[in-house]
Amino acid sequence: MELRVVGWRYENIRGGIRNVSVALDEGQRWTLVQMPNGTGKTTTMTLMRAALTGADLTPDEVAALRADDDAEEGLFELRLAIDDKPYRVELHLDFVGRRASYTTTRAQLQGGGSEEGWKLPPLLRRLLTPEFTKLFVFDGEFAKDIRSEGKDRTTRAIRTLYRLDQLDTLKSEIAKLVTKEQESAAALTSAKEQKGVTRLANVLADAEASLAALKAKLKSHRAERSKLVARQEEIGGRIADRTAQDEKFAARKSRLDGELSTLTIRIAVLSADSLAAVRSPAKVSPLLLARLRGLGQRLTTLQLPKTISQEFFHELAHATHCVCDREIGETESAAIVAGAKKYLAEDQITIINRMKRNVRESEATGGEFADSAGELKAKLRERRSVYQQLEQLQQEQIASGDDELKRLVLEQRQNELRLETLDAEISQLNTSDKLTQILEKLGARNNIPLCQAEVDLAKRRLAAATQTVKFTGAADRISALIDTVAARALDNLRESVRVATNEKLTRLIKGEPLRVARIGSSLELASQGVASKGGVSEGQSLSVAYAFITSLLGAAPYRLPFIVDSPAVSLDTRVRREVGDVIPTLFEQMIMFVISSEKDGFADAFYPREDVRYVTIWQDQGEESQMREGLDEFRRFHATEPGERAA
Repeated sequence: MELRVVGWRYENIRGGIRNVSVALDEGQRWTLVQMPNGTGKTTTMTLMRAALTGADLTPDEVAALRADDDAEEGLFELRLAIDDKPYRVELHLDFVGRRASYTTTRAQLQGGGSEEGWKLPPLLRRLLTPEFTKLFVFDGEFAKDIRSEGKDRTTRAIRTLYRLDQLDTLKSEIAKLVTKEQESAAALTSAKEQKGVTRLANVLADAEASLAALKAKLKSHRAERSKLVARQEEIGGRIADRTAQDEKFAARKSRLDGELSTLTIRIAVLSADSLAAVRSPAKVSPLLLARLRGLGQRLTTLQLPKTISQEFFHELAHATHCVCDREIGETESAAIVAGAKKYLAEDQITIINRMKRNVRESEATGGEFADSAGELKAKLRERRSVYQQLEQLQQEQIASGDDELKRLVLEQRQNELRLETLDAEISQLNTSDKLTQILEKLGARNNIPLCQAEVDLAKRRLAAATQTVKFTGAADRISALIDTVAARALDNLRESVRVATNEKLTRLIKGEPLRVARIGSSLELASQGVASKGGVSEGQSLSVAYAFITSLLGAAPYRLPFIVDSPAVSLDTRVRREVGDVIPTLFEQMIMFVISSEKDGFADAFYPREDVRYVTIWQDQGEESQMREGLDEFRRFHATEPGERAA
């Protein structure tokens, strides 16, 4: 991305720049702006940094820019070309309200209009921090800061310019993904480390072992039950054989079996009749039947439910008069139709009418349920008596000396008890009925469906924890890799900039072989025989700064202008010429604010060059701002004191 300054303009700004406009739209590579001290060079640098960064100005800073007490408003306009697209940033100054605001005009806006705020492209907005901007809108203090331990200006400049801070952003995004993954898994598990996964794996293993044990127990119970059922059938057959062998017992046994068969059939019929009767309200009791018939009669008398049916109101809505003899117009008709929705629909009326008809036509006496239930109760007593007689018959046969029968009956009874126990335990093991599980206080340790649910939950928790831990581990490895990449990239960039800086220093500083030994948190200098050189002259300091900045910016992915105030004022004439020869070749655009004394040895190094724009700004004796362009004006101003210059 390339950023160029194509002009700027002042309105009501203090100093000699009250109403001046500088245009660089002819695209010269170098611009020398000659301004006497006190004319506004420092103010211009400050305003350029503000316009490039969108900085907020304090009320005192706004007030300090006021040209005079008559000026209520001021303006600084900076015109830019960003990848050849025009941008205009305007800093509006409200001197009365002591406020500042920005507007931005760009070609992409529909109609080419402006919008409020500082709206440079996103890539530049991230790059143009106040600190970074001081690199190319050069702040003389930077020359000292880059050699000061603890300020870390050099490293931050490299990280910002080469976008290594984007790796920090990438790590931050990875951390957000890890947090999101952990939050999504938090509903199932809080395990975020391997030991948590191990704990969940043990829980799953225990649950699966319990499930396997319960299933094995169920299988064993079912197998035992099958054997016992078969054995009971066998025992029953052998008991019957032994009874048949004795004619006395066989005849009684045959009679009792016949009675039991008859009773069983009758009990089945009565059970069905009782169930059918209880489902018919008219057959449950005479009192209920009487009340139902009374209700039916009342419904008939009141012509219900017809009178509250929707159909009744629909018919009424089309009548000319209501039942109250009032006339029904269109409004009343619409209201009746709308209100009909509150009443019974045809299907509901059909059900009620069917109930009325069933009650009215029923031949029930109301005693059907009582009759069938009473007979059923009697037959159940008779069957219990038959069972007691059959048991008595067996006891008599045993008492007569049939030890085999005694053994078979005892085994049969023991088997019956065991079958009852097995049936109960099988039901507990296998039931999935929620109510039964609650009433019998069943859990994962004695009920297979509940244990299976616990296994399924443990599996989901383990899967979530495993995925989370794997995800977190992968994120940690990627973050560590990013750190390694960032550290190596920073080391390589430091070394590249250091080598380039030293190459320039050999051209800028001819006397003492001053070199950059290391770029860490600051520039560490060395000289011949001096491993760590502390004190340097102001000229050496400025030369080191220029060499470092030009090396830093020269290989950057951004093409930025280099704007500097009094670039050679502290350099001796020889170094000025070196700076004047070296620096211009390193930037696509340079804007240099100079004073008259800098022309010798520095500005005059540009005179042979063709791609140079010369601007001279001063205040005349009436303190009016004046500006002229051209080399002749630039050189002539050198021979005259600023205060004596006429417009």
